[in-house]
Amino acid sequence: MKKLSKVSIIVILMFSAFSLSFTKEVSAGIADEKFLGNIISHYVPSDFGVYWDQVTPENSTKWGSVESTRDNMNWTNADTSYNFAKSNGYPFKFHTLVWGSQEPSWVSGLSTFEQRAELLEWIQASAQRYGDAEYIDVVNEPLHAPPSYKNAIGGDGATGWDWVIWSFEQARQAFPNAELHLNDYGIISDPNAAAQYIEIVNLLNERGLIDGIGIQSHHFNMNNVSVTTMNQVLDMLAATGVPIYVSELDMSGDDQTQLARYQEKFPVLWEHPAVKGVTLWGYKEGETWAQDTHLITSSGEERPALQWLKQYFSSSGETGAYANFESGLDGWSGTNLNAGPWSTDAWSSKDLRSLQGDINMSSGDQHYLSKKGHFSFAGNELRATVKGASWGNYGNGLGVKLFVKHGENYDWKASDWQTIRAGGEINLSLNLSGVHKSDIREYGVQFIDGSNSSGVTAVYVDNVYLSN
Repeated sequence: MKKLSKVSIIVILMFSAFSLSFTKEVSAGIADEKFLGNIISHYVPSDFGVYWDQVTPENSTKWGSVESTRDNMNWTNADTSYNFAKSNGYPFKFHTLVWGSQEPSWVSGLSTFEQRAELLEWIQASAQRYGDAEYIDVVNEPLHAPPSYKNAIGGDGATGWDWVIWSFEQARQAFPNAELHLNDYGIISDPNAAAQYIEIVNLLNERGLIDGIGIQSHHFNMNNVSVTTMNQVLDMLAATGVPIYVSELDMSGDDQTQLARYQEKFPVLWEHPAVKGVTLWGYKEGETWAQDTHLITSSGEERPALQWLKQYFSSSGETGAYANFESGLDGWSGTNLNAGPWSTDAWSSKDLRSLQGDINMSSGDQHYLSKKGHFSFAGNELRATVKGASWGNYGNGLGVKLFVKHGENYDWKASDWQTIRAGGEINLSLNLSGVHKSDIREYGVQFIDGSNSSGVTAVYVDNVYLSN
């Protein structure tokens, strides 16, 4: 084992003490306010900065990749990612210090004394080279892949997670200016796993050792998870007071399936107030770790999900609650519908498309088109345009209201009751005074069937936005 000299240790401390702040604003990529990052492998794609503004090395800062042969550290690919990030002002995340799945094969055969010493050397060498990294994945997948040397660094101990605590203590000393993260999969789709994960987070948080909760959010957890479960888990994690980072996002499927998944689920992640950044796990066909998760084809064409992401960010900065449904559902869903919802060109109040849902009318029944999640509104008034189709028996008229649910008790506030007839169109507005605008849980349109109504009709929503 190589030993670091006293001079080297002094250099580590000096380098960390004078590291640059990671609050530098960047203008690259398609997102604002938070970072939308991606991974870099052994080379930097020429279009990386067109879409992304944060860098995580895919494999090159894992211990097994750097030191596959004992005492022979190869930083070449890691330097590629790091130098690109720093030269462009992108936040850089070191991924990862402690992980059982890609540890060096030789470490498991050492004595516990040697294992601990080698791990300390690895942490210190990483800090010497990347001391000004903005984020550090200290422990990766503690619930699923503890390292072979777990007992050398505290084992379960009194807390059940002493080895994780020890790892964060060493990382805090080595990287005093970085945000330290825990990272694991299987969280976003499983409240029970989230509760177990939170136990570790709380142990670290009460010791002042953790700055971010990483949730990987790979396709095998994201493809079929419900929005309700996602919001439940995000709220559970947010209750710890530790910021959330979506660290390894991907969703799979053919073009339309992947698009629908991004439209439904990405806004839930991005718009949750506790989520401070999102990193996708690859985007080029043939270079992602799982089939059909890519966003750009081998011929260089953007898949529909990426086209939608660009549109989502280009419009979201306009209002904060904007939806025009030009590229899909914009995260909206329906309740008590006969069919839908879907994006349609049958009618629009602006541009070319709107959101349509079919309803089966019966006196007093209620139907909803809405967006559920956890949002923060910047405006003082919510507006939308609503229309009813020309068919169906509207009886005494179809009631329509614009509504929000806010706060942990989902307090309800709605606009005044308005009535439309067959083929009717109306602009709705809701004054947001008295609403907890930083804690919006759902917003949308309520439809109430009038007396003597019957049959199926279609209802449309378009041009949803906030106004001051």
